[in-house]
Amino acid sequence: MMRLFKGNRAHPLGEVFNRYYWLQIGLIALSIVIGIACSAWVIKGTLLKTALEQEMEHYWQRVERNPNADLPDTKNLYGYRWNSVTPKNFQNMHLSSGIGRHFVDGKERMTVYGERNGQHVLLVFGESNVNKLIWLFGLAPLMLSLFVLYSVLWWWNRRARRYFSPITRLANALENIDWEHQNKEASPFKDISTEANMEAEYLKQALEKYHQVLSDFIYREREFSGDVSHELRTPLTILKGNVQLCQSRYGENKVFTRLDNTIEDMQLLVDTLLAIARNTTNTLTPEHRSIFDILHELQVDLESVGQVKGIQIHLQQHGDDQIRQLYPSMTKMVFGNILRNALNYSQGSAIDIRIEKNKVLIADNGIGINLPNDVKVQELSSPQLKLQTKGHGIGLQLVKKLCKQLGWRVELFDRQYYLTVHRDIDLMPSTGLVVVVYLN
Repeated sequence: MMRLFKGNRAHPLGEVFNRYYWLQIGLIALSIVIGIACSAWVIKGTLLKTALEQEMEHYWQRVERNPNADLPDTKNLYGYRWNSVTPKNFQNMHLSSGIGRHFVDGKERMTVYGERNGQHVLLVFGESNVNKLIWLFGLAPLMLSLFVLYSVLWWWNRRARRYFSPITRLANALENIDWEHQNKEASPFKDISTEANMEAEYLKQALEKYHQVLSDFIYREREFSGDVSHELRTPLTILKGNVQLCQSRYGENKVFTRLDNTIEDMQLLVDTLLAIARNTTNTLTPEHRSIFDILHELQVDLESVGQVKGIQIHLQQHGDDQIRQLYPSMTKMVFGNILRNALNYSQGSAIDIRIEKNKVLIADNGIGINLPNDVKVQELSSPQLKLQTKGHGIGLQLVKKLCKQLGWRVELFDRQYYLTVHRDIDLMPSTGLVVVVYLN
């Protein structure tokens, strides 16, 4: 039997803070990179270009006043001039008026070229010095401010994690409580320190009170289940003994045999229900049986009910009869409740049971049910499914719980829709309900 447990997982609250912390850092770093790139483009592409053009225009103004004016000669700007013969270093250059980039003095540099009255001038800008200035007065302060900002964000993240970490630990402790083996006297929250967080302390006290109340309720329910188990088993044992006594005195009789089988089924039913109520289904003993044999027994047991209702039960085996490891009592309860509901409320004339490789199909030709939201298929475990009629005995809620314990899945289909989708099934098209139990 497959049992479904909820795996342990870390509470995501701390991960949320980490994620947003690194997201903020990433966005800030991205904005800084974009800002630096834009600043460099503005400085080198616009400001320097304008400054060099102004330097060239200023030089020509000086030449008009003094034809022998010197070329600019500073740390960041110097120049070359010639009249008719181009210097050897510049003969291979394609010089045009205005700003350009040329390989001068061993490096590619930004230049500005001009010509007036037969005089050629090439001003060269030393970019390396400007790059140093940009680093010294631009990037260095920016990195310092970035370090301060990251430090503030790190400090804020530490404070936020410290504030919410007790809540995270309380949530993890609540999720990981093992109610099956939990000692009602031991609180799973008592060793969690709230670190002077008043809200977390109030939450811890409320959770401890909730745990105590719920533990007391579970303990009382288990004691009650034990008492009910004893009270139910005693009359069943007496009935079984009297039936066996009648069989030995009056001989074998169909009535006595049916009574004996019914009492055995009731004993298995009691054991199964109590095991489910206590979440101790692992104490039940599985048997190697075939689904066909169990459903055939149910068919025989419900034959008299079908005759009264005017409904025939047809059982078909498709494929090889597989021997499975089953819990007979739980399996009978699942299919017995489905068949009894079909007998009592379908208002049809026949119930078809088809056993296939990994599923069992139970189809009636009655009035069917209105599935929620006008859909044609619905899982039995869906919270939106609310049947208008109540089932027989323990009902479909028990079917849902048993299938969860067994690792099975149950779906309800509109019969007409199911036969339209699965055309290979040899059933007569009509209204009704199809219940499909998918085995593990």
